[in-house]
Amino acid sequence: MRQIVRRSSLLQRAAGILIALLAGCSSAHAVGEKARVDMRTRDGRDLGRIKLHETTSGVLLRIKLKGLTAGVHGFHIHEVGKCEGDFESAGGILNPLGAKHGFLNDEGPMVGDLPNLIVPASGEVEVEFISPFATLSKDAEETLIDGNGSALVIFEKADDYTSDPLGNSGGRIACGVVVAK
Repeated sequence: MRQIVRRSSLLQRAAGILIALLAGCSSAHAVGEKARVDMRTRDGRDLGRIKLHETTSGVLLRIKLKGLTAGVHGFHIHEVGKCEGDFESAGGILNPLGAKHGFLNDEGPMVGDLPNLIVPASGEVEVEFISPFATLSKDAEETLIDGNGSALVIFEKADDYTSDPLGNSGGRIACGVVVAK
């Protein structure tokens, strides 16, 4: 009986060590990190700010924008922190793990996939949600804060959550660079 108790105790200790090691490899060490994004249209008009906060569940995005066209708009994290011209300078959707685009894609989603923004007739949107795939930890592969930065991009049409690479969401209408606080 003592031998069974000792094995059980050893297994519990080993499991605890494994969990601690895995937790050390996760983005949990970045909890509390913050960033901000000032969103602008192609003509430079200010739309507002998005605040990002690292949590134990991913990055919390607190979105408060006004002046957008009413409707449903695709919304993504892009791989380059540059918002020039037609915003193609922001590159593609952040995808360090090589996934396919979309929440409804069997081979997705990409780290940079985000839910659509639903904008009412007022043109103002205030919403919060978590991106469980992204992190503000500078040490992680899926970080928003790396050497070339990252950007948030809003598209003219809804993301269909399946079509690679951008969800059939049309042109880029707004962009903002992620800036660590």
